[in-house]
Amino acid sequence: MILCAIHYLGVIASITTLVLFFLNPQPFTTKVLVACLGFTAFTWLLAFFKRRHTHCPLCKGTPLINSGALAHQKAVRIFPLNHGVTATLSIIATQQFRCMYCGTAFDMLKTPSHQLQNEEARYQDEYK
Repeated sequence: MILCAIHYLGVIASITTLVLFFLNPQPFTTKVLVACLGFTAFTWLLAFFKRRHTHCPLCKGTPLINSGALAHQKAVRIFPLNHGVTATLSIIATQQFRCMYCGTAFDMLKTPSHQLQNEEARYQDEYK
């Protein structure tokens, strides 16, 4: 998600530089625009491969990449974006996402149940 966040910041920088280029076309602005576009392309490539290797713990689908498969009825999507980008932005903003294939909601900050039992046992051992 860090690479995706860096990519989105690169997109914002590219758009800002593009506006500055149209308002004041100078050689320096052109160099910065080319650098921003190169940075955005590079971070998109890295983020794409990392998102492609992310799998849903339940259905083993790739919820951060839109494959064109039919989405679950409970899948969340922000209108102009697809399900994968919506899940990515949701993880960056709220640390939660809903798998577009199985419809299961996941909370990244929640302690998994199999680790919860170990923590309770440790807590009881400490305060006996």
